[in-house]
Amino acid sequence: MLFKKQNIRDSIACGDVFYRHMMLSLQEQAKVLRIADDDQGIPHVHYEKTVVRTGYREHAGPHVLALAIFTRDFHAAV
Repeated sequence: MLFKKQNIRDSIACGDVFYRHMMLSLQEQAKVLRIADDDQGIPHVHYEKTVVRTGYREHAGPHVLALAIFTRDFHAAV
């Protein structure tokens, strides 16, 4: 039986929101702006970062992470 590996890039779309837990009451929210390849063909996720604390949100501006690192660290909103 053969299994086809799902392309990670297909599971992330512009406008999707992901979270990374940092500490007990601190997490990062990432709203995907786009996915683009760099000059070497490595896909990167461009996203708007917001730091979320209990009762407080701080906009931290645009950030970029390699797609593999982004999918390892961030999880979809539940």
